[in-house]
Amino acid sequence: MRLPATMMTSTREQIEELLELCWTAAEDGLEPLDRARLPTQLRCFLPHPIEPDHAVQQDTIEAMVQHGLLLAEGPHIRLSEAGRLKAQEVVRRHRLTEVLLHVLLDVSDASLESTACQVEHILNAEVTEAVCLFLSHPPSCPHGRAIPRSRCCQASRATVEPLVVPVARLPLGETAQIVFIHTVRHAYLQRLSAFGLAPGRPIRLCQTHPALVVRVGETELALDDQAGQEIFVRRTPRLAS
Repeated sequence: MRLPATMMTSTREQIEELLELCWTAAEDGLEPLDRARLPTQLRCFLPHPIEPDHAVQQDTIEAMVQHGLLLAEGPHIRLSEAGRLKAQEVVRRHRLTEVLLHVLLDVSDASLESTACQVEHILNAEVTEAVCLFLSHPPSCPHGRAIPRSRCCQASRATVEPLVVPVARLPLGETAQIVFIHTVRHAYLQRLSAFGLAPGRPIRLCQTHPALVVRVGETELALDDQAGQEIFVRRTPRLAS
């Protein structure tokens, strides 16, 4: 779904930011949103320290309702089905950009978010799919949030083995780099992070039975089977001898 071509670029970007905000709120169980609080919520959500004008925000919300992107329910708003599809596109572009910047360029967290917020507005469908293919269709961003699937992700199931694999599928003794951790067990993810297990760190698979054991730095960690499928690593290509 495309926004009207006649819409000003600044307005389109603001609409996409609001769509992304609503999507994230739904993920966190906070939908519907209070339209009166949206300017404050958006101020925290945007990468730049701006002060959104309340009247402008309300005008944008009304335009989104008129275009069928939002459903108005008294003082609250929520995504319509059309709005959810458009928000999915925006969120997908944003989170794929985060993975790209993190994995390839080792960009800091602060720059990661602000840059992704800018790039998400300019990627077209072809480039987005190319990025997804290049990254071997990552299931989540560096923050652990799910990346919406697309047709290219479904088609990839019939292709060759990707370079990025769950840590449990590494050969014993091989070291790889953690690229992302895809889990809804956020408390578990925080415990792993406390031991240094995080994107960007090298990890070695030490044993698989009777328990999955990995080494991160000087620390050996025993992981459950689910974690072995949730921690994705990039294997190092080996030159032929």
